[in-house]
Amino acid sequence: MKREVGDMHANPRAPDLSVSSCLVVDDDTFDRHMIRRCVGRDRPGLRVHECATLAEARSFLDSDHADLILLDNRMPDGLGADFARELRDDRRLNDAVICVVTGGDPRDLGEDVTALSKDRLSTRQLWDMVGTSLEERRILKSSGQPQILADFGDGADDRLAPGLSRMLRTLRMARARLARRDPQLAMEELEKLEEMMLALVDVVEGARQP
Repeated sequence: MKREVGDMHANPRAPDLSVSSCLVVDDDTFDRHMIRRCVGRDRPGLRVHECATLAEARSFLDSDHADLILLDNRMPDGLGADFARELRDDRRLNDAVICVVTGGDPRDLGEDVTALSKDRLSTRQLWDMVGTSLEERRILKSSGQPQILADFGDGADDRLAPGLSRMLRTLRMARARLARRDPQLAMEELEKLEEMMLALVDVVEGARQP
């Protein structure tokens, strides 16, 4: 496995104090230890737990909590990407950062899954991802979506909430692309956002017709 050891020492981002525990889920002992060292470098207070299967991870999370969850994708009892989606729907983990660390191309897992390349994993890259995810979450929480829905009156939740959620996800993806210095893909995400906003305008104007 190709590892860029130099990257693992390169000016890691200052730790976010809201992340005090990490769960590493990988069936490969070497990879678990590598990820553990990467995430824990210069963070002696970070509690790191390890699980070798998704079943073990489920059992752990039933009785404990992790602020950061790092998953291998190809596990003996399922796919880490599917498990990440499952965990994202768990209200107990609303504040957790969930990321798949894959040996393949992270883009193959879908835009709805936060993913990093295992072969190119570095301490700085990992904590930059954590910081970006937490910042995006703060933006989403303060986005004013409830007020937008309230402005459209009763029943707007059912009509507009799915579209607004998609727009927020698309905006988040564009921000992530820019953070990864990929302006072309960021522009594509912003163009999609523009189309969705125009579609939302059409929906609202149609609802106002007598």
